[in-house]
Amino acid sequence: MHKKTVDAFKQGQTTDAPPPSSCPIPHDKRPSLLSQLNPLNYMFRDLSQDPAANQTYRLPTSREESSIPKGAGEARWEYPSPQQMYNALLRKGYDDTDVTAVEQMVAVHNFLNEGAWEEVIGWERRFGGGLWRGFQVCKRGEEHVPEQLRGLGSEPQPEPTLVRFQGRPKDMTPKAALWQLLGKVHPDRFGCVRESSDPLSPCRSSRSAN
Repeated sequence: MHKKTVDAFKQGQTTDAPPPSSCPIPHDKRPSLLSQLNPLNYMFRDLSQDPAANQTYRLPTSREESSIPKGAGEARWEYPSPQQMYNALLRKGYDDTDVTAVEQMVAVHNFLNEGAWEEVIGWERRFGGGLWRGFQVCKRGEEHVPEQLRGLGSEPQPEPTLVRFQGRPKDMTPKAALWQLLGKVHPDRFGCVRESSDPLSPCRSSRSAN
């Protein structure tokens, strides 16, 4: 009876405490980098606005609100401030970034995002009602799209919202894959012509060389 009681007591004991000779820090329980990121934009939840070490040029910390509605549609996404952008560049290893050019970089970044969102809205207006309706809208060419949209008529579509940002710079788009395939099949027409023998030199389409 006493042995069973001792065994039951041992089973109830926790084994979380490390042995006296081991490191007291639980390295295997440290949060991963992915768990520290906001899944809606894959950025750190607390973006620092503090100047970087040895930064001598003052950058604005104000953030511009975009025209892009968030997933719930109750608010709009905010672009990072120039200071946050600079801190992110340093965190990624771009130590040679010209700090005086960061404000212009943020302006270009915001401009391109706004243009991309306008493209998304245009696509939704054409194809939000289905592929067949999209074909009817586009069959006469881009210049007739507004006329076709008025002629077809339909119930107004809800404004699209953006659930999350996710950069995929290393993923090949279908269009790029198609051009790559055409470059292999017809290199004289769709191949790449380099400006010098250096493999790292700029590459331009062979179509523009003819």
